[in-house]
Amino acid sequence: ASNLMFGAWRAVAARQLERRMQAEQQQKLLRAEVVGRSRLIHQMSLLLDEPLKINEQDPPISYAKYCENGVSALHKNMLEELDAAYLRIDDVMRDLDFKSVVSAAYNYSRKQKDGVVYFDNVDRIVFPYKFEQAADGLETVMMSDPDGGYETAKLKDAIAMNYRVTYQISEAETVSFNIHGAAKRWRQKDRLVFLWRCFTEGLDEFEGLQSDETAWIVVRPPTEKTDVNCDQSCSTIIDSYSRLVPVGIGLSPVCDGAVDRFVNILSKSGEVEFKQMMQMMEKVIINDP
Repeated sequence: ASNLMFGAWRAVAARQLERRMQAEQQQKLLRAEVVGRSRLIHQMSLLLDEPLKINEQDPPISYAKYCENGVSALHKNMLEELDAAYLRIDDVMRDLDFKSVVSAAYNYSRKQKDGVVYFDNVDRIVFPYKFEQAADGLETVMMSDPDGGYETAKLKDAIAMNYRVTYQISEAETVSFNIHGAAKRWRQKDRLVFLWRCFTEGLDEFEGLQSDETAWIVVRPPTEKTDVNCDQSCSTIIDSYSRLVPVGIGLSPVCDGAVDRFVNILSKSGEVEFKQMMQMMEKVIINDP
C-alpha cells in the first residue's frame, strides 16, 4: 500500500511540476512579449515626439572642437565641486517631484532664491532594458566621444571636455555656444550616478551671456514601493535633475527677455543632445546584448 501511495504521490508531484514549468515558460513568453511591446512603444514614441525631417539632411545641432587638449584649471575646479555635489545627491533628489516622460523635456522653470535667479528641470524616464544593460550603455555614451566631435581628456571615472555647439533655430537662423564641461560617475551595486557640470558661453547675439549648470543623473532598477507600474525585471529608471544659473551679467529687468531666450535655446539644444545620447545608448545595448 505504501508503494502504491508513494507512486501516486510521485505521479501527482510530476504533474504539478509539469504544470508549474509550463506556467513559468508561459510567464517568460508573456514577459518577453510585454518587454518587446514596451520597447516598440518607446521607439515609436520617440519618433512621434520629434517631427520627421525628411527634407533636411543636416541635424538641427552640430559640434566642433574648441580650445586645447588637457584639463584646465576650470575643469579641475568643476571636478572638485562634483565630488562635493555627490555627497548631497540624496538630499537633492529626495524631495523632487519626478513624473515619467517618454524623453527628457528640458522644460526649465525660472525660479529665484536668496536673490539668485536660476532655472531647473526634473525628468524621469522609464527605459525598457535591464539595469545592467542600461547602466553599461550609459557609461559608454557618457564617458566617451564616439564621434570625435569634442576635445576630451579622460580621467579615472571622469571626463573633461570643450566643444562648440551650433543649434539651428530655423532655416535662416543658428546660434552657437562654447561649452566647457566635466562629468564624473559613481558605480554602485544598485545604482549608477552621473554628475555633470557645464559652463556655457554665448556667442553672436548672446555675447556676454553665460550659464553655470549642474546636472544629477541617477540610473537604477525600479522598486516595488515607488515604481509600481514598471516591469521590475526588464526596466530601468533614469532620474535627472538640472539646475542652470545665468552668470556674468547684471540680471536687470531690461535683460530678462534676453536671459529667458538664452536659456530657452539652451534647453532646446540640451533636449536634442539628450535624445541623441539616448539613441546612442540604445544602439550600444542592441549591438552588445
